[in-house]
Amino acid sequence: MTVASFVLGRARDAHRIPTEDTAQNFSFSPAASLRVQLTIKDSPSIAPRLRRSQTPAMLMIAECSSQVRQWATAVLADDPAIQRTQYMAGVGHHMWNGLDDNNDRAAAITTFLQDKPAPLPNYPTRDEIPAFLRDHK
Repeated sequence: MTVASFVLGRARDAHRIPTEDTAQNFSFSPAASLRVQLTIKDSPSIAPRLRRSQTPAMLMIAECSSQVRQWATAVLADDPAIQRTQYMAGVGHHMWNGLDDNNDRAAAITTFLQDKPAPLPNYPTRDEIPAFLRDHK
């Protein structure tokens, strides 16, 4: 089974998350970042190719970034192998950073891999995509 994760950072937690990027292990290049963004924007969607997938999958969607939610729901609409979708409210880059109840969210993945009922609602479903995109701008 696979888990597709679309997760972005949460600005409100930035001051609470331990520093991982230091001068010793991180550098930022605006040119490289722009190149990555343009590559993503200009690349064809993989969603139509996923229609042939037969591997059971779980799609995780973070609360931030409406653009990524649109990409994630396009995958959900086109991939019949996605059996579970978990909207992870309050989640950013650091899904299990020890803040609040983040560690409990690992159960969403564990239960999927064990073929057990999810601790979170299966949301959004394919039928709920339009309302989900409207309600989570």
